Amino acid sequence: MKDKLTLILFVIGMLQTLYSQDQFKIDKSNNSRLIKILNNSELIGDIVTDYVSVRIYKMDNGSGSAGRESCEVSFNLLVAVSEFGEYPNQNLFEIGQLYNPKFINWNNTEDSKIEFQIEHGNFNNRKTITLAVNVEELKLIN
Repeated sequence: MKDKLTLILFVIGMLQTLYSQDQFKIDKSNNSRLIKILNNSELIGDIVTDYVSVRIYKMDNGSGSAGRESCEVSFNLLVAVSEFGEYPNQNLFEIGQLYNPKFINWNNTEDSKIEFQIEHGNFNNRKTITLAVNVEELKLIN
């Protein structure tokens, strides 16, 4: 009796191991845009409300992209927005090109439309823009 129980447990253990390990694989991505985003972006702001999650990433555009004599770079901002749930509505918006962008603050976080401010430009000539985002659109307010 003890041998039969051991054999049954052994077979069940082997079956689970065989079926669960067949799905594991490693792939190398050929998506150059995705590779650049994941390797060259920095999270500069994020917020979670009752309705949505918003993350703002800063991604450099490469050496010399700022168009100055030096090798300074410009940046694009990636704004990822997601609802919650099993199948959430999600979007990604891109803003660019900005010189030395800095996230300032979140303004309106009361509903599904989130407002935030970004500062950008030369150190002696900074400009502030206000943007509003929801899961369907990103727009400039001022």
